[in-house]
Amino acid sequence: MQSICFVLLLLLVELAVGESDIDALLELKKGIQTDTSGKVLATWDSNSLAADGCPKGWRNPSGFGSMKLLKYLDLHSNGFVGDVMGLLAQLGDVAYVDLSCNGFSGSLDLGIGNPIYFFKVFDASDNHFVGNVPSFSFVVSLRVIKLRNNQLSGSLPQGLLQESSMILSELDLSHNQLEGPVESISSVNLRKLNLSSNRLSGPLPARIGHCTVIDLSNNTFTGNLSRTQSWGNYVEVIELSSNELTGSLPNQTCQFLRLTSLRISNNLLEGILPHVLGTYPELEVIDLSHNKLSGFLLPSLFNSTKLTDINLSWNNLSGTIPADAITRQNYSLLSLNLSHNVFTGPLPPELGRFQGIVYLDLSNLLEGGNPNDLPNTMTGFNVSYNNLSGVVPQGLQKFPPSSFHPGNDLLVLPNEAPSPKGGNNLNLRDHGSRTKSASRAALIAGVVGGVSVIAILTFVIYVRVHREGSKATSTETGGKKVLSSSEIESGNQPPTVSSVVPTPKDRDHPESTRKLDVLNTPPAKLRHQSENPSALKVCSPDKLAGDLHLFDSSLKFTPEELSSAPAEAIGMSCHGTLYKAVLSSGHVLAVKLLKEGIAKGRKEFAREAKKLGNIRHPNLVSLQGFYWGPKEHEKLIISKYINAPSLALYLHGTDQGALPPLSLADRLKVALDVACCLTYLHTESAIPHGNLKSTNILIEVPNINVLLTDYSLHRLLTSAGTAEQVLNAGALGYLPPEFTSTSKPCPSLKSDVYAFGVILLELLTGRSSADIVPGTPEVVDLSEWVSLMAAENRAVECFDLQILGTESSESLPKGLDSMLQIALKCILPAAERPDMKMIFEELSAIQL
Repeated sequence: MQSICFVLLLLLVELAVGESDIDALLELKKGIQTDTSGKVLATWDSNSLAADGCPKGWRNPSGFGSMKLLKYLDLHSNGFVGDVMGLLAQLGDVAYVDLSCNGFSGSLDLGIGNPIYFFKVFDASDNHFVGNVPSFSFVVSLRVIKLRNNQLSGSLPQGLLQESSMILSELDLSHNQLEGPVESISSVNLRKLNLSSNRLSGPLPARIGHCTVIDLSNNTFTGNLSRTQSWGNYVEVIELSSNELTGSLPNQTCQFLRLTSLRISNNLLEGILPHVLGTYPELEVIDLSHNKLSGFLLPSLFNSTKLTDINLSWNNLSGTIPADAITRQNYSLLSLNLSHNVFTGPLPPELGRFQGIVYLDLSNLLEGGNPNDLPNTMTGFNVSYNNLSGVVPQGLQKFPPSSFHPGNDLLVLPNEAPSPKGGNNLNLRDHGSRTKSASRAALIAGVVGGVSVIAILTFVIYVRVHREGSKATSTETGGKKVLSSSEIESGNQPPTVSSVVPTPKDRDHPESTRKLDVLNTPPAKLRHQSENPSALKVCSPDKLAGDLHLFDSSLKFTPEELSSAPAEAIGMSCHGTLYKAVLSSGHVLAVKLLKEGIAKGRKEFAREAKKLGNIRHPNLVSLQGFYWGPKEHEKLIISKYINAPSLALYLHGTDQGALPPLSLADRLKVALDVACCLTYLHTESAIPHGNLKSTNILIEVPNINVLLTDYSLHRLLTSAGTAEQVLNAGALGYLPPEFTSTSKPCPSLKSDVYAFGVILLELLTGRSSADIVPGTPEVVDLSEWVSLMAAENRAVECFDLQILGTESSESLPKGLDSMLQIALKCILPAAERPDMKMIFEELSAIQL
């Protein structure tokens, strides 16, 4: 009977139970003559099935403790919950345990003396375990420990890294809450170490033993990078991004002969690129972006036959791109990002020799024309903020205008709507370039004309309001004129950013339009920050008022300029109110005023905001900075303003007639762009978007360029703020079902997949995610309705008539059913959902 129970157990923990599996279980039931418990087989009834076809109410066979010969236990990717450690302690000789991707909780107290001495692999990743990490010192046979993505805290057990009787070869404790230092690693067996996305601090370990892969990214390590010089010649992958490391890159030729990937982005590194960087024989990936590196570009980087990805963006590198170094066809390099440096000179036509390149970003101060021979397989291209001229080659015209502007006033982009010279150029980067007088005159003329029209309208509105008895008054505060609410309502003067933050009195009357001082100080002095010029202080004569931090080096303004910028409220969300602010320079910003009490503490907020600000993707509206005021209600998030309608407006807005309808090809393009961006967030940054909805997807025409906004803001919020965001997602129909059984739901990679599935359903049906379809009282949102219709083979009734056209249900447009099947996969229970990378690959394979 024990062997039968074990067979049944393995059947029940399969990832998905389809119709054939149900039949197999029922056939197996026929062959079992005795149920010793009398409670299991009686529940195995073909009529007891859930809506998705899975067993409902079927009891599992028990008896783990009696399986003394069990060697291999795999429970991964199910929906199991509760405390499992006591159950494991009953097992005898089990060697392989995989509990990953479930909802197990409690501590990882293995208990000394229990028969888990024989564990070789222990994987409890992606659960809800809490408490300290066990030392595992008594499990001498353990080779692999994976505990990533839990809520483990405390310090790192240093014994796991030291030479001992353990034969541990892989340790993954990433995405937890571990604190403290990491000492030198003396283990000769440890090969893979992943401690990323914790709260570890202190200097880098002086030695890493025989590790081939070491990932310490997304922590708060400090000190000089020179400690890596003693890391030996075994290391193949070094991940140190998003820390606070200083110093320069090592220049020792004897090191890193096996190195394949070097990522040290988002730190405080200085100095030049060492010559040895281009000589590592196996190096494939270099990411040194978002540092303070200077000097010239190494010609040897372009001669490597191994390098596939070079990212040196957001530094202070200068000089020209060495065209003479590109001497032959290069098929290995796939991605080259040199943007946001100070490279000058011509854009070399030799770049066309990179025949394998997929992504190219050269946003600097380059001149000349665009290369003609770049491969047609490129999916990402950006040369904005340069001074290029001539006609854009045919092969590059598929990219949106944002790939060429701002900047490049003399560049001719066919089919682009004409605009005044410099009208789109909001380049604020201070690289010594001079403002052209003609552009300035045109800008002034435009502003004067606009102000004249506004003044006339303002006067008319003011007279009408004044006749109704609303007398405008004004007071003087700190030398600045402060308008009353009636003045703002009458349009006498547009409100400024300094007017949008409520005082306690006004927060009691949210329905009124307010004019209050966000910084609450007189005109500020600008304190020079020699160590961090991007951190600007708002200072009154007697006290420090607040901090403005900018992550985008192309953005230059002071807190006082932001305070006086005209601001227009353009939206509200669970996070706060969104404003469009126009700086005196002409740069247009989206400024989000966070609700009071939802932001994390200052230090943690700043650290997380910096991480988010360093994420760049062509389909992402990146965070450009934030303002932290001295009062609770003075928290601003700053990003680029995008003048484009959202997907929600295209699909179910009140004025859809003003927007062109989206064809099926357009909708697939939207889905692909969103999936591409989410895949990047999930795989490169390992963070969810967390707030995916159709209103946060902007569409730039005419090329249907998709941009995602409001990404990962939950990382800036308190638990209460995150809970409010989750509740909002539920009200809008984007909440995954597993969140309803979790006391403290938090955005995850799986919840992103669910929300993406809902977005796909919106694209296919044209309906809102929260739509309740008339005549279907048993469903509460769009996902339930489509699932029900698909189960009844009536999916064709769900599709938007705009994409069906006049075709009959027997001849659906090609690719439509494939998109629906992918959407239905995304809204499956969490354990059965594919990851975004798989979804993106499946969408990319669809041919229309």
